[in-house]
Amino acid sequence: MTVADEKKTVREEKDKIKIPLKKIKRLEILAKERSTSFLQGHRRSIFRGPGTEYADLREYNEGDDLRFIDWNASSRVPFKLIVRDYEQERNTNIIMMMDTSHSMLLGEPIPRIKMAVESIATLAYTVMNNRDKFGWASFSDKVHNYIPPRGGKTHLYHVFNEMLKIAPVGKTNIGETVREIALSQKRRSIIIILTDLHGDLEGALDGFKIAKAKRHELKLIHIHDPEEFLFPKQPRQIKFQDPDTEEIQVINFSNLLERGKFMFELGLQIKKINDFKRSIRGLNIDVIDAPTTILTEKLLLAYFGTKRRSSM
Repeated sequence: MTVADEKKTVREEKDKIKIPLKKIKRLEILAKERSTSFLQGHRRSIFRGPGTEYADLREYNEGDDLRFIDWNASSRVPFKLIVRDYEQERNTNIIMMMDTSHSMLLGEPIPRIKMAVESIATLAYTVMNNRDKFGWASFSDKVHNYIPPRGGKTHLYHVFNEMLKIAPVGKTNIGETVREIALSQKRRSIIIILTDLHGDLEGALDGFKIAKAKRHELKLIHIHDPEEFLFPKQPRQIKFQDPDTEEIQVINFSNLLERGKFMFELGLQIKKINDFKRSIRGLNIDVIDAPTTILTEKLLLAYFGTKRRSSM
């Protein structure tokens, strides 16, 4: 059997895996609850302003645009001003690129990959409920799976099913995968890349430059644990990915040699990631710092923030 045949066999076996419907439904319920909670707290700031579709009448709030006061409706309500509310422009393509490299298995107390799946599920539910089209891609050193942007509940379940089958593997190659996804889009899209930025970042800027040249709107979401880049308060064992072997190891902080090696590698990693993020910002691309504890909110704010700008 050739290597190509072996890869094909592995892919076919993976395609046969079927996630129980109750797990997909459970993820949908979680996504709906988080989406509803977010919108209840942010609806006024997200949806206020001009759009293309009339939505509703509501009472004037300080800061509303005076151009949208409905004087006929206001005349029927004593001592109150009524404004016309609008929905934002619809039918935008949202492509969510999800890092599924080996390092996404890291995370305390919950692996980053699990937090990412739950947050992206919430984004997918919100995007499609907002009548936009949602696409999803998993990647590490290459694009492993790509689902083109569509809408509807069947499509939502398809995305959930594929995310629940993820088995992180390989190292990250952001530049090549961003280039591949950007070139595959026939229309301008919002591309959100979620990654922990562990891996080889050399030459990755080229892929982002190509995506910008295609006029896509890009957002880089840097997912990390809240204390990932902090020195542990108490000596303890922690998980650490060796930069040379790519293997996840357990570091014993009571051992001075292991502790020193970890701190040296951590310093190099922090510098590499910060330099890369600075270069990405130089391309006029938003870089969003997203601890796992507030990842869902960061993703939703990135989506709605980009929608508002594109509709103005």
